[in-house]
Amino acid sequence: MEKYDIIIIGGGVSGLSCAITLGSAASKLDVASDKRILVIDAGASHLNKAEINNVAGIAEGTKGPELLGFMAKQAKSYENVTLLLGTVVSVAGTKGDFTVTTESDDTFQADIVVFANGMQTIDVKGINDLVVDHMRAPRPGMVMIKNDNGKIGDGKYVTGCAAGASSMFATAAGYGAQTATDIISTWTGKYTVIHDVLKKD
Repeated sequence: MEKYDIIIIGGGVSGLSCAITLGSAASKLDVASDKRILVIDAGASHLNKAEINNVAGIAEGTKGPELLGFMAKQAKSYENVTLLLGTVVSVAGTKGDFTVTTESDDTFQADIVVFANGMQTIDVKGINDLVVDHMRAPRPGMVMIKNDNGKIGDGKYVTGCAAGASSMFATAAGYGAQTATDIISTWTGKYTVIHDVLKKD
């Protein structure tokens, strides 16, 4: 069974944003240099049906699938980030020893698990009792995972729409980066934000 430091369930906006922020920390922080991240994506992101017209910094008319593809490519550019197509059906165990199982019976171990399932359907054994009606849903039937400031247990995080964020690209992406920052800060022992600065000519 392959072991990862972090497994992110969902490769939509928030999941990929979380992976990108975590991946970028590897070259900047010694404590993050050997951390391995796996993103397991079922391919059901709402962004696949979207056209972007109101997001700061992104050209109007950008097609959702193109933007999602760009984000996936950006995440995979970090050597410590792996993307896998699959549907997670269960999460068991405790911090440092989680077992994540997919629909095809593949199993992986992780120290930390991040739920980035979106808001359409969240059907993962191990957290079913925490799934509630979404507090910012644009239509009925949407769900989220009950959480305390992005945590649902020791070593278990939830991010993006699954945590209660609205279904806006910028909101979900920001939440993913926030979750990654929270995790990185547990590694450093103090609140740590990964910044890049312009290089001087």
